[in-house]
Amino acid sequence: MSTGRARTRGARGFVATLLPLALAGALLAACGDDDPPSSPGDPTGLAVQEIEHTLRQRARAILDGDSVLFHRTVAGRGTFLDDQDRYFDNLGQLPLGMLRFDLDPTSLDKDGDGYWADVTVRLRLQGYDVSPVITHDHWRFAPTRNQRRYLLASTTDKRWEADHPSQPQPWDLDEEIEVRDAPGVLGIFDDGSVGSASTVLDAVAEGRFQVRSVLPADLTDPGGVVVYALSDPEFVESLSSLPVNDPDRLDGATVPVPHDAEGGDGRVSSYRVLLTPHVLDQTGDVLDRLVRHELTHVAVGSRARGVPLWLSEGIAEYVSVQPIAPAERRLQTDALDLAARGVEDLPSDADFSGADAEGWYAVSWWVCEYIAATYGASALWALLDALHDGGDQADVVPEQLGISTAQLVAEGIALMRRTYA
Repeated sequence: MSTGRARTRGARGFVATLLPLALAGALLAACGDDDPPSSPGDPTGLAVQEIEHTLRQRARAILDGDSVLFHRTVAGRGTFLDDQDRYFDNLGQLPLGMLRFDLDPTSLDKDGDGYWADVTVRLRLQGYDVSPVITHDHWRFAPTRNQRRYLLASTTDKRWEADHPSQPQPWDLDEEIEVRDAPGVLGIFDDGSVGSASTVLDAVAEGRFQVRSVLPADLTDPGGVVVYALSDPEFVESLSSLPVNDPDRLDGATVPVPHDAEGGDGRVSSYRVLLTPHVLDQTGDVLDRLVRHELTHVAVGSRARGVPLWLSEGIAEYVSVQPIAPAERRLQTDALDLAARGVEDLPSDADFSGADAEGWYAVSWWVCEYIAATYGASALWALLDALHDGGDQADVVPEQLGISTAQLVAEGIALMRRTYA
């Protein structure tokens, strides 16, 4: 599930929102250009050898930036070749520590003179992903005229994709990306947003140090941060786990990239920060605070798994404002109005996707401010750990703080009112 900051009713004032492995030498050594040996008595076995050969060439061509070799792995021309060239160019800008395409030989399905087959893609961004990101796809391979090679002919099978939902990354989609970097930051932009690259990269690079200075010492630096800042809405619209239902209400999000979503082991290879187009036009202070909010989610990572949103979002807000002088910490627009209507208990996760989401972010922030001011900042991290993996807050809060959840939210709101009255 992605976490982040939502924007309500089109507000454009301050709205604080929504990880090296070298490619094995054996893999490169196996990527020779010679055609594989033929075995006329076993056509399926021959197809497997030839398809595997094509996939090894494809990986090596991308890693080496060899467009001629890459084209030798692709059948057809026109739109499909254009799409493949765009994919080649997109990946060529990334710091690839690993790229591998593996065929499932048992999946070959005859289709005319070609085959459909399942392919596993392993891709790791050097310095940014703690493990390769594994995705699964279904591709068609067509024979050459001499029947000695099978080349990639299609990467789209709508029926298969409907049964195997996945989360594409920006470089997988039908758009050209523009990659820029700074120390510890990899920025993914497009033609419409690359003009903001230096501003975004500076904000993230500085934000990493500011966030690290607030977090407890046992939260280790996750390494480099990947930031998506695209003007084209296609990637945002492809996300299936946004904190709000309407992407237009989203300012930013922290998107976990699973090691293998289909494998379902729960491991995460990377947490990537998403900034939506309209925040690129915001003032520097607003962008900086939003970036710190999302970087807190990145740093906390799986430690917040199963924790109620009021605590994970409240902590992110609390950390994001620490570099700001107290008198300059702006409150989200509807927070006091929400408080005035009466708040009986801590918000549910569902409240963060509703009409009062903006106010609930502020209430959660000030609950965390109250905890830190009353019990010390270490109490926030102790509470986070106690609620990890679905701890019952009705039991955990009194055990940790000595007050009920209703009393806790009342104290947080009272502190907020006194501060902003």
